[in-house]
Amino acid sequence: AAFLTRAFDQIRMAQYSQAHIKLVGSHVGVSIGQDGPSQMGLEDLAMMRSILESKVFYPADAVSTIKLTQLAAQEKGIFYIRTTREKTPVIYSNDEPFEMGKAKILHQSDQDIVTVFSAGITLHEALKAYEVLKKDGISIAVVDLYSLKPIDVETINKMAQKTKNVIVVEDHYPAGALGEAVLSATGNIGNFKHLCVRKLPRSGKPEELLSYEQIDASAIVKAVNELK
Repeated sequence: AAFLTRAFDQIRMAQYSQAHIKLVGSHVGVSIGQDGPSQMGLEDLAMMRSILESKVFYPADAVSTIKLTQLAAQEKGIFYIRTTREKTPVIYSNDEPFEMGKAKILHQSDQDIVTVFSAGITLHEALKAYEVLKKDGISIAVVDLYSLKPIDVETINKMAQKTKNVIVVEDHYPAGALGEAVLSATGNIGNFKHLCVRKLPRSGKPEELLSYEQIDASAIVKAVNELK
């Protein structure tokens, strides 16, 4: 993903010829670990969202990756699929449907005090945080924004209005990705926290770097408790 910046001129020009291109960026975010910051795609979502009619997908597991790849292959236009290097648990069953412009609500209840929006590697951190908070009697909603562009405006607004408190967590720099996409989709958020990569990353173990950037499960738990 980091090296797609070198191809951005070709990608930008491809939109004017209405080309049908499917791009995949791997090794994204600080979660790639020891390879270090030169290999970390931390600007890619902002770059690909900026193409006028692009579509951007960010799957979180093997099933969603297959389904979204198939969906991109069937459609015309410029698509970007952001893939995760780390091994991740399978969340979805093989018959789970995926649609462009939709999201998946993985957890919700009438007692939710916060909605956590995420995608990719940090979605798994949000699911870990959900389990930790559940043991403490705190309920949160967790939403997978696998379709970042177009984004599920209806679901974002419904969940934001329901809980009033929103946390977006992502393995990307602050500008141009999940946080800004959620904010642009709704103007009715009571309290908003954006957990993202705000410090220049280093080389280290994935779990160390997720903790260093405060985008891991512990950081999400802390953010939820601050919004209570």
